[in-house]
Amino acid sequence: MTSIEQQPALATTKRKFHKLLDNLTASNSTTSLASTLQESNASTASLSALSEPDSPEHPNKRPRSANLSMERQRGISEGQERIRQLKEQLMTPRREKTIKVVGKTVVTPKASTPRKAPNFQPYSQEHFLERLKTFADVRKWTTKPDAINEVEWAKRGWSCDIWNTVACKGGCENRVAVKLRPKRKDANGKDLEMSEDLAFDIDNALIERYKDLIVEGHSDDCLWRKRGCQEDIYHIPIASRTKSSAELLDRYRFLKAIATDLPLLEHITYPDPPIQQILARIPSSFFTSTGTQPPLSPSDTVAFVFALFGWTGVSESRISLAVCNHCFQRLGLWLSSATRLTEMSKKLDVPIESLRLNLLESHREHCPWKNADVQANEKDSPIANMPAWQTLQFMLLGRHKDIAAPSGSGMQTPSKQTPRKSHQQHARNNDSVDIGSELEYPRGSFDSVERPKDVDEDEDGGLREKWSKLKAKLKRSASKKSLKSMKSGKSVKSGKSVATKAGDKEKEKS
Repeated sequence: MTSIEQQPALATTKRKFHKLLDNLTASNSTTSLASTLQESNASTASLSALSEPDSPEHPNKRPRSANLSMERQRGISEGQERIRQLKEQLMTPRREKTIKVVGKTVVTPKASTPRKAPNFQPYSQEHFLERLKTFADVRKWTTKPDAINEVEWAKRGWSCDIWNTVACKGGCENRVAVKLRPKRKDANGKDLEMSEDLAFDIDNALIERYKDLIVEGHSDDCLWRKRGCQEDIYHIPIASRTKSSAELLDRYRFLKAIATDLPLLEHITYPDPPIQQILARIPSSFFTSTGTQPPLSPSDTVAFVFALFGWTGVSESRISLAVCNHCFQRLGLWLSSATRLTEMSKKLDVPIESLRLNLLESHREHCPWKNADVQANEKDSPIANMPAWQTLQFMLLGRHKDIAAPSGSGMQTPSKQTPRKSHQQHARNNDSVDIGSELEYPRGSFDSVERPKDVDEDEDGGLREKWSKLKAKLKRSASKKSLKSMKSGKSVKSGKSVATKAGDKEKEKS
């Protein structure tokens, strides 16, 4: 009787205990919780074992607490595994550039931000050309007078930002709008944006004002306000033979890639001498030393002519262009094709020769390939007052140069070389000597120098006779035998004079 009355109380206690276990199993946050659950499960098993003989209603039926215990055991094992993985992840030391993930290690790229180059580099031609390139787009910058052109702005750290507006990017970030003329108007009298009315003349006072703004437009603490680029920043170092030759061949190779789109040789014009004479004087080793094929086909010859005058070839959206990397002028080669020129010649009723592409005049006016003042070669060198194209040909042709002194227009004509006529003329003829090489003078005695033959023999009492006497005198002075004879002659003469004096004295005594 007592056992029957105690059975409901025992079942109630078991249900409460199982409920407590369920609540504890739901929270698997610590390792001690797992051990507590294991002890609780052991005590539950012992309680269920004690209750089996006291249950007369279902002697062969497995109690529901056993199934719950198995489910809880599986839940506890899964929770323990989860806790173990979390402990391993938290307790394992993390290495640099890696993230520890359960089952694998993921390598993450190092977060590296490229270091920004300083804005103020007045000695860097690379940065100067980068700024100058921003002015090349005709949709953003129009032609300005020389005093305030794009070169002057770029020398002071300015870049073209928007329509006729310059900005000190990376520096003080100031902006200056360069407005020299009013905007054009449409049919209704409204101003057209991004336009200039070229019918108006530019006021000189306005030019002077913008000339001052090239410097004063920067903020007071900007370094570009204190100093700009050096005057010869635009200079192309062609006098360095190795560098200029490598750059020439690079341009030639890029142009060969678009050789099929280049114009015909008879449809281009350039200063003398002709390209055939230049190629005949360039040694074949100039090309073969770098693994480059010399110009053999007509299209390759045209490509080399383009390269000689500073052009390189690019292809953009299947359109071939000739580009100058210093003035950033771009030439559409389709405009000089044979079909195009023939069509324009008939349409304009002009000879096709007048429509030929001029490789020199196509550069911008401030380009060193065209402008000798901008190229600024050394004043005391053989290449003084030469633009870049003529300097390059001088370096290639060396002492066989046939190019006359540069004129104001930049167009050159071949000049005839005259043979050397005297030693003095040979010493002064320095314009055909390669840069960096020593002057070569005639070796041997002065007698090996050729005597002038084209002078008047009767002038100044006969130069021929004087020349022969000078030769004879130099020969005697340079001869060892003559020196010995002179010495012996002096000694004999002195001996005779002594003997004569002694004889006179004896006569006087007698």
